[in-house]
Amino acid sequence: MKLNTIILTIIMMLMFSCSTQPETQNGTVQDTVNNQTVDTAVVADTTETLPEFIPPEDNLITEEMADRYIACAIDIHNLIKNRAEQGKQYLDSLGVDIEQLSDTSFIANNKDIYENYNQITSGPAFTNAEQEIYIDNKISEDEFIWIASHLSDPENQEIQKKVAEALSEIIGP
Repeated sequence: MKLNTIILTIIMMLMFSCSTQPETQNGTVQDTVNNQTVDTAVVADTTETLPEFIPPEDNLITEEMADRYIACAIDIHNLIKNRAEQGKQYLDSLGVDIEQLSDTSFIANNKDIYENYNQITSGPAFTNAEQEIYIDNKISEDEFIWIASHLSDPENQEIQKKVAEALSEIIGP
């Protein structure tokens, strides 16, 4: 089912994006590739936290939870899409095809390209932007993952339809 693919993709990106980022004096994080700033993100206010997520005993996803999940999933999708485009532009500027990044001999001979690409697509600015998305949508990462994993439960069938419809309009069928 397409919704499961979307959910798994988002969860995988979240798992791979966990890292810490250095903060500069002015509160920004910059990814630098070949001495050029690729992206700048304001460091999330680490004093702002969301309440601890406690799953409901009945395992039902409420309309409110679904709405926050949908908004957050769309924002994360857009972030991933933007970072993938930045990574593609970087590789294009060097005449490198993305397929080459899965070739171990290419990676061994071009570690800087491989590391710079990963910095662009999943570096500190990505991680920071992702955390800001959770805060902006008032949903913790734990709640987001819990909702994703419970959308396929039979008792959440109506919510699953709502989420699938909303995400397929934005992300695609």
